Amino acid sequence: MTELKIDQVSRTFPARQGNVPTRALEPTDLSVGNNDFVTILGPSGCGKSTLLRIVAGLDRPTSGRVILDGQEVAGPGADRGMVFQSYTLFPWLTVRDNIAFGLRERGISEVDRGKIADGFIHRVGLSGFENHWPKQLSGGMQQRTAIARALANDPKILLLDEPFGALDNQTRVLMQEMLLGIWERDQKTVLFVTHDIEEAIFLGSRVIVMSARPGRIKTEIAIDLPHPRSYKIKTASEFVRLKERLVEEIRAEALKVTVDA
Repeated sequence: MTELKIDQVSRTFPARQGNVPTRALEPTDLSVGNNDFVTILGPSGCGKSTLLRIVAGLDRPTSGRVILDGQEVAGPGADRGMVFQSYTLFPWLTVRDNIAFGLRERGISEVDRGKIADGFIHRVGLSGFENHWPKQLSGGMQQRTAIARALANDPKILLLDEPFGALDNQTRVLMQEMLLGIWERDQKTVLFVTHDIEEAIFLGSRVIVMSARPGRIKTEIAIDLPHPRSYKIKTASEFVRLKERLVEEIRAEALKVTVDA
């Protein structure tokens, strides 16, 4: 059973070149339960990516702590799989070797690494591309590889920071369906940052809306849409109702940024 607890986590970036310190994140509390798919939504600069980096152990909170299964997060670890918006594959490794990289670092045998990597290559729809280099792949294929690499290590929680933000709309929809299908089968615990309202609703079991900077959790909305989900659900009346509500929530926060500027 995976349980993530974010306890009064805040982040202030130090002053630079005579500027005042930047308060990116107000003290924040959030619990993510086993098999939960939580999407975090908010205006640009609200601290949602900062929060995810703190959970990943890539940044330290100014105050508070992150607890994963009873252990305080003190740095990066194999129990958290991270996927970024930018393509982060190793250019000198093939698709198979990129996916198997973390397994090699953990001391998994070459035979077992190959079996695990090939299994995930099939699951993310990259069969036939095992020996391709990242530069030979489209953006969507690179992100499929990155997701497979994160999942291959069997992390307790999968952390995704706008992983589909740089993709064209059609590829983005296909990637959403692929990721949701993996979650529906495996029931992984997922924390997913996005600025796309439809994406947040389509993927999430809960949507966390953050305020304008300094970020804090403004509201939490349960998504009770049935599973399995396909793109067709985006025209359902309940989906449209949720979208309208979230548009108003995000618009109100975006206007605050405009007024403050």
